[in-house]
Amino acid sequence: MFRNRATRGEASDLCKGLLARVLDDETITAYHEAGHAVIAFALGGEIDSIGLYAEADEWLPERFGDCHINWGKVNVNCSWQIQREVLTLLAGPVAEMIYRGESLHPAVYPPWRYDWEMALLRVREVVSSEEQRDKIMEILLQWLHQRLSDNVNWAAVAAVADELLAHEYLDGEMLADTLRFWVGR
Repeated sequence: MFRNRATRGEASDLCKGLLARVLDDETITAYHEAGHAVIAFALGGEIDSIGLYAEADEWLPERFGDCHINWGKVNVNCSWQIQREVLTLLAGPVAEMIYRGESLHPAVYPPWRYDWEMALLRVREVVSSEEQRDKIMEILLQWLHQRLSDNVNWAAVAAVADELLAHEYLDGEMLADTLRFWVGR
């Protein structure tokens, strides 16, 4: 019979090591980008590409990703288009927040600040009151958290993140089957 004789300290160190491997930058970034892709696709966008990149310079972090979305022919000033873009921008931080199991806020957490600022710029185009903008942004964050936490939607995010981790770059054709399977359309 095998007996594990690890001390509590050894077991704790093992758990911390496993958690560190699960929360590595590349995996976190994959979930972030997958959040953007799943929501954009669900809202009618076509994903041109999604990627993970390792490239550090004076303004880019060591690890970063991107998701290129084609919305088709749209009026960029239409409120529906602004809503789609804002939800898509915030979906990356929300997916990462769910994956991490943390309640960080995109306005104050530096890696998500760009997404937050871009979303806020779009909301400013249709809502003049700062108080109303803040309420709308918080409502959208909550809505996204509820939707992405749903089992099927989270499975979609996880499937896209897994593919991204396996390949580091996916074009729209490579993503299409996965997104159609989980999200529909």
